[in-house]
Amino acid sequence: MPLPQRKIVEELLRPPFGPYRDEEVLSTECESKAGRILVLKSFQLAYNDEIIGLDESEQPLGTGEVDTRQFRFRGILGIHSLVWLSQVGVKRVEAELNLRANTRSMCAGERPPNTITLEELFNRKNKFLGGPPEDGELELRLQIQGFRNFPALYMTSKLLPNGLLWHSKDRNRTYEVATMDVYTFQLSENFFWRYRLLALMTKIVGEGRTPLEKRTPEWFVSQYLERFAHPASDEHERLIYDSTDSDVDEGRTQLPRHPRRIHRRDILGLFAAQSEWFVTDNEVKRKRIFPFRPWNAFRKEVRKARWQAARNNVIWGWPIGRQNQPDLASEPDSEEGDDEDDEDDEDTRNMVERNPVIGKTNEIVRRKIDKAKTRRTLPSARRDNEAGSSSSSSDELDPARAHAYMSDFSRESSSTASDSSDESVDERLLDFGELIPRQLSQVPALPGPDNRWWCPVPECGHMVDLQRLTRDDIKALSATTVFYLMEKKWRSIREDERAKQCFFEMVSKHYEDHFTDLGLRFVQTKGRTAIDSIRDKRRGPQAVVIVKEEVI
Repeated sequence: MPLPQRKIVEELLRPPFGPYRDEEVLSTECESKAGRILVLKSFQLAYNDEIIGLDESEQPLGTGEVDTRQFRFRGILGIHSLVWLSQVGVKRVEAELNLRANTRSMCAGERPPNTITLEELFNRKNKFLGGPPEDGELELRLQIQGFRNFPALYMTSKLLPNGLLWHSKDRNRTYEVATMDVYTFQLSENFFWRYRLLALMTKIVGEGRTPLEKRTPEWFVSQYLERFAHPASDEHERLIYDSTDSDVDEGRTQLPRHPRRIHRRDILGLFAAQSEWFVTDNEVKRKRIFPFRPWNAFRKEVRKARWQAARNNVIWGWPIGRQNQPDLASEPDSEEGDDEDDEDDEDTRNMVERNPVIGKTNEIVRRKIDKAKTRRTLPSARRDNEAGSSSSSSDELDPARAHAYMSDFSRESSSTASDSSDESVDERLLDFGELIPRQLSQVPALPGPDNRWWCPVPECGHMVDLQRLTRDDIKALSATTVFYLMEKKWRSIREDERAKQCFFEMVSKHYEDHFTDLGLRFVQTKGRTAIDSIRDKRRGPQAVVIVKEEVI
């Protein structure tokens, strides 16, 4: 039977076929061998039907248990031979191929074509499929999916020493991951960085004879700066250049260049970002390329350095995308408490269990609440006066409309307070205010170029993706606002004021959830934004904490 013209066949083969399960459409002949590795493109990784990165597919840090999670992957595989497909695979691909041909004929108003078979396309005489892609031949591409068998190997496999190797559960088939889906790649950047560092450290150790106990983080930084940071080839190599430039000959310059000198703290920050992984990952421990004690001490110093840098609005030493990881973001001093061994009463224990404070240990929460109970210094007449004013004029305030961020806990008196009284706020509520994460007192930073915002509160990890909004993100927004965001006619949230306002509304609603978890709520008192306690309503009216209001 005559086959369609080449341009028609090219049009039919252009989109990938599938998706198909690898165990159903691939045969035993489709496997990686020495000198020929199966290549996956547009690689995606998912767990519980959500796209994830390679970081999340690894075993959690510090755990020795067997990882029984099922990770599903998907990618585009080029079929170079008909024997790579099983009988079921041939039938399914031919059915989809002929369906495309018939659909095209109907749209073009042409007669239905003859049935196309893969055997005819792979016949060398027809010169459609089966030849090397670099020779201009067409390629049959299938979108396959399967389940992970072993963790990904990046720059650690002998079969693929400089690439990413992936294992499928079907026949333990191995693939080289050549390209990745954008979202999967963004979530995997930290994974690539840590294994690049490990490969560099292995190379540094392999080329030297330094004893194990002297291989400290500072030693690795010094070795990198001396031997790898500024190679001699950089002085005359230009990756991006103008071919008409007389000074450049195929990327080589005649005049020496002066690349930027890298600071030690920049390199040390890369090691600091992976400090927890270095001392907890079992595979790294087995390599024995550095001593444990100095690196464990370095890990503890990094935690303090991160917190101190954050106080100065500087981000240093954090894993990419992991700024909100619970065991990293907690304040170092929060792990150290007083030596007091106060016995908690039942009321305090119940309060702590019902309202866990983000970023604080339960022991610290208990101590601060107990101290607050012993500091009832507010005069009873003042408390009654404040309570009456609060009960008569306080209404629930929606932070999504007010945009009230807690920039300062003020001790100034309200309009109903005595002019001479400095004790306008209940001291125990001020002490409880110390338990509120400091991130809630700051105006949230705008999303980056990827239009994603991560909640800065430790142990939260909530993300707002303006390109992929969820029901929880838009539950506090009006229908017109949701339509404006979903329409995506705005380019940048930094330039579009309406999109910026919508973002602040979503963040305010999320921050309100944090205050609810703490047992607090926003109220309006005499035109002022205030915070009231929810958990103590059964005990009678309480004083409220007045905060200064910032309207975005």
